[in-house]
Amino acid sequence: MKKVLFIFLLAFAVYLTGCTDDDDINSSYYNTPVISKTTDALAYSLVADYYTQTAGYNLSFTSDSLAYSLIITNYFSGIGSLRIKDTSGTIIYEETLQGNKVISFTEANNGIPGKFEIDFDRFTGTVNFALAKSSSGN
Repeated sequence: MKKVLFIFLLAFAVYLTGCTDDDDINSSYYNTPVISKTTDALAYSLVADYYTQTAGYNLSFTSDSLAYSLIITNYFSGIGSLRIKDTSGTIIYEETLQGNKVISFTEANNGIPGKFEIDFDRFTGTVNFALAKSSSGN
């Protein structure tokens, strides 16, 4: 079941990233984050052009058994960071958003997510992040 969840998250991230020519992207898509939150799942997508912003989103998770997926493509400049905090405010996952990268893993017993925080400073690139309850969770 973990393999199925991993494939789903990876396919979702690739779908959001897509294959397109920059000339085909409407400029209104730049610097407009797309966030989808449900119980036990979060998806965040951004096509950024010199983007500076700090934001936080409350999460509703019922398990500390989690699957993470982060894809950064078309990185050009700037820096960002993302944090997942548990319900007491302790950081359970943190990543620097600089350079192209693909990260995907599952993790358990590190805390139940309560907040997603993201910061950007003059960031240009595409970010796709997904977090979901892992099938091994209760």
